[in-house]
Amino acid sequence: MKRIVVFLLVVTIAGGFLFAAGKGEPKAAGPIVIGAIQDLSGPTSVWGNAVRKGAELAIERINAAGGVNGRRIELKAYDVKLEPQEAINAYNRLVDQDKAVAVIGPPISNIGLSLTSLTAAKKVPIVGSFIDPRVTVQPDGNPHPYMFLMQPSSVQYSEIIADYGLKKLGLKNVGVFYDQSNAFSVSQVQPFVNYWEKNGGKVVASQVYKKGDKDFKTQLSKLKEAGAECIYAPNYIQDQVLTIQQMDQIGFKVPILDGLDFAPPFTTLLPDPKMADKIYFANNYSDNEPQLIEVREAYKKKYNEDPINKAYLGYDKVLIIVDAIKRANSTDPTAIKNALEQIKNLQCTTGVITLSPKTHQPVGLSMVMYSIEKGQYKDLGRHVPDSHK
Repeated sequence: MKRIVVFLLVVTIAGGFLFAAGKGEPKAAGPIVIGAIQDLSGPTSVWGNAVRKGAELAIERINAAGGVNGRRIELKAYDVKLEPQEAINAYNRLVDQDKAVAVIGPPISNIGLSLTSLTAAKKVPIVGSFIDPRVTVQPDGNPHPYMFLMQPSSVQYSEIIADYGLKKLGLKNVGVFYDQSNAFSVSQVQPFVNYWEKNGGKVVASQVYKKGDKDFKTQLSKLKEAGAECIYAPNYIQDQVLTIQQMDQIGFKVPILDGLDFAPPFTTLLPDPKMADKIYFANNYSDNEPQLIEVREAYKKKYNEDPINKAYLGYDKVLIIVDAIKRANSTDPTAIKNALEQIKNLQCTTGVITLSPKTHQPVGLSMVMYSIEKGQYKDLGRHVPDSHK
């Protein structure tokens, strides 16, 4: 009988140490699984693979420094091929089989929109760069509880670009050209138009196309005839390549305003990089900022290539999730979700990130404006409208 009592006492004490991390969570358990849902082989695979590589680098460096609370991080990445159903399948697998505590989401709004209801049911948070506000905010104004955005929303993003075009470039008459079947494009157009017209600009014409279209010359000619002195074109990279080539063919050479789709490696996709001259776009980071240099060199050493924008976003998504795990002192997904709402002044490669508990979007995050001149990228400095400060 005494032996049984002693045995139970030892087990109880050992159990106390084993679960000392709180919330009944084994401190000495296996690796912490973080999932990744990315397009690794579809039309935007250049982005998805960059996000994955950036996340891998961050995890490698965190593990080399001792991991999180003594536990290694393990990345489980699945290819969704830009298909919403594939993304749903991947999220279910990550939650149900891999036991992921959080998921790195894609830079694709359509994919993000397909996951909002599922995350509310399964209760494992996603930190993504899907900029359509509907991915993070419900129609009633409350946030989707398990969806988080780590770069400016399409509203913030388009207003930054519009403000720069009006106040720094002195442009007034703009033509709008966008993919009406793409949530990413549509979510930016109206905020841009509203801000442009509210601040003294004029939209002279608007032209649309849909997924799969390849000939834009008719729409672009109409914008030219309307007297557009610049174009706002918030579209995916493969469509931007066609747009630039066809604008060149019809002799329509005016400044183009957009976002990350014009970031590297865009110019390398053109027959002549100089065709991209007079492009102005907003990027998440500056190559000259000190917090970025170390990560860039580590990325180049690991992959033998220069990182593109999405690689830094992947890196920062891991930093945000890890910060939340540390804040929560737990790998319980709901505890991580609650801690994500408290992310404040976190230094990442793309800037200092604070997440709003009311919108699950960044607060006061500036963007770095770039131009392309003679085929070369030029850093124009960070910009944020006064209304965003």
